[in-house]
Amino acid sequence: MIKNGPHLRQAREALGWSPAELARALRLAGGPKQGEKRVREMEAGQRDISGPVSVAVESFLRGFAPHDFQRDEEVVQVG
Repeated sequence: MIKNGPHLRQAREALGWSPAELARALRLAGGPKQGEKRVREMEAGQRDISGPVSVAVESFLRGFAPHDFQRDEEVVQVG
């Protein structure tokens, strides 16, 4: 269960994702830089981790991937 910043960071690292990738997968509002900032704040304990974020990250760990989600290297290759 994702309860705090270190849990979130550990889960993100287990996925092999950057903070920007996690923000995109979570579809955080505010654009790419704002989303990445929010992930970093959650990992640092400066922002609460909501229930929906916790559930989503747990589902990512079990193999779910959001529709049209691309890793950073996939975005570079395509774009």
